[in-house]
Amino acid sequence: MRKMFGILGAVLLACAMPVLALAGPMQVAVGVAPLEHFAKKIGGNLIQTTILVPAGADAHTYEPKPSQMRALSGAVLYLSTGLEFEEAWEPRLKGSNPKLLFVHTADGLKKLPMPEGHEDHGKPGSKLGSKADAKGAHGHDDEMDPHVWVSPANARQIAARIADAFAKADPVHAKVYAANLAAWQKDIDALDAQLKAVFAGIPADKRGFLVFHPAWGYFARDYGLIQTAIEFEGKEPSPRRMAAIVSQAKAKGAKAIFVQPQMSQRTAGAIAQAVGAKLIIADPLAPDWEANLLKVAKGFREALQ
Repeated sequence: MRKMFGILGAVLLACAMPVLALAGPMQVAVGVAPLEHFAKKIGGNLIQTTILVPAGADAHTYEPKPSQMRALSGAVLYLSTGLEFEEAWEPRLKGSNPKLLFVHTADGLKKLPMPEGHEDHGKPGSKLGSKADAKGAHGHDDEMDPHVWVSPANARQIAARIADAFAKADPVHAKVYAANLAAWQKDIDALDAQLKAVFAGIPADKRGFLVFHPAWGYFARDYGLIQTAIEFEGKEPSPRRMAAIVSQAKAKGAKAIFVQPQMSQRTAGAIAQAVGAKLIIADPLAPDWEANLLKVAKGFREALQ
């Protein structure tokens, strides 16, 4: 009888243990492509990802489609960077899947304020240009830059938070996640060294660049660059402001203008021509994170030649 109860107890205990490894890859949702890259580096084939913001879409004002909401019903974790759409949709995403655990990967990072006068596209569902919206979008005094992933220093901390979340959700594979984290952090260190080498020796008066959408603040902070935003209050500059930007760029000797492929290149191209600068396609949402940062850095360096 004791033997039978012992067998029954073992069966019940086995049923209570995590079964993620037996049920297939752990389902992980992310907002943007760089976070998917981070997740795959840590999770490998132990996870399956769902990404909300498709290529070419505005990551600030994106609204998940019904099909995506349904896809999230089976997700275990959501990796958030604190983008506006993620903050706005968090209650609804949790409502569609009460078991979904939001992992705020940017918690603990030292945030940078968005440039003065920059007001992004507003939160999903808001009316742009209103006084109320000005307090809820980029541009108010307390708004912080959400593009945390463009910094290798930040990436190390984000990766550690992801590995910790994976280990807690799937403790059976905790050692695998820890090993993957250690390996990738070595790669991040190697990338950081490459980037420092690219920027080495550039004079202080040549480290400025213009950017239509100021998504590169953390990258600039890490490598001693100066980011100047072209857009103002979420809009293309007026002729008067454009003239001021051109004058300022010439005074600072700016030779590079960053522009995202998701945005119009007309204004940036006109400024580049007026200043004698080089237009650099710099996509903060590019999926190949390491290759993208190195490409942007080399583009900046080449623009100085």
